[in-house]
Amino acid sequence: MALGWEAWTEARSWLQKILSDKEPTLRDNAELRKRAFISQASAIMHLPAEIGDYTDFYSSRQHATNVGVMFRGKENALMPNWLHLPVGYHGRASSVVISGTPIKRPVGQMCPNESKSPLVAASKRLDIELEMAFFVGPGNMLGVPIPIGEAHKHIFGMVLMNDWS
Repeated sequence: MALGWEAWTEARSWLQKILSDKEPTLRDNAELRKRAFISQASAIMHLPAEIGDYTDFYSSRQHATNVGVMFRGKENALMPNWLHLPVGYHGRASSVVISGTPIKRPVGQMCPNESKSPLVAASKRLDIELEMAFFVGPGNMLGVPIPIGEAHKHIFGMVLMNDWS
């Protein structure tokens, strides 16, 4: 990803060409196809890249409102600035795992109404969201924004992600 947009474009063009039914390199070479491809049944899933960092945004108005109700009540659910700049927060990159990874129920500090002091217990509710996750690169210098017209040169790819909390 660090190589940048020009390298990505060249690599994608080559892959599209080599995988085309009009290109004989793989189409006409069974042995090469056998070495080049892994059957889905034999595939072992991996993260598509090392996740160094990530930021999560509340880009769905309904979700931002639901979260706001939980934290601030129905009257102040959606903060006025959300309409102009969706809320984002820094996530924990070590929590990004592949499908099928066993997940332990979160334990945290809470203060139920009937309790006068906080207690540590397993979560009682789970929020599950289907999200789009973008891999970006090569990045930008600290303090130097990426112009909107150049954003496509920084988006390497997109995956679907199941976010739960």
